[in-house]
Amino acid sequence: FLGAVKAQEVKQLKGLDKLEKRLLKAQKRKLRDQVSRMPDIQNQLFPGQSLQERNLNFSELYLEYGQQLIPDLMKALKPLSGEFTIVEME
Repeated sequence: FLGAVKAQEVKQLKGLDKLEKRLLKAQKRKLRDQVSRMPDIQNQLFPGQSLQERNLNFSELYLEYGQQLIPDLMKALKPLSGEFTIVEME
């Protein structure tokens, strides 16, 4: 009887080990996808490795969003905070 219990214990431990490996593999795959997207996001926010306003002219935004651009920016931005702000325009 003790041999059967020990065998069952070993079987369960192997099963748990296998499950843990599968979970780690899935987590690595998920993180790998997120990490691979990071350069794209960085290039959108910092084109040419510099600040976006150094590459994108205000007039381009004004043509795209019209007169409402300035009031929307005034509401969204806090220029004295010293932080970057991401403004999503509709």
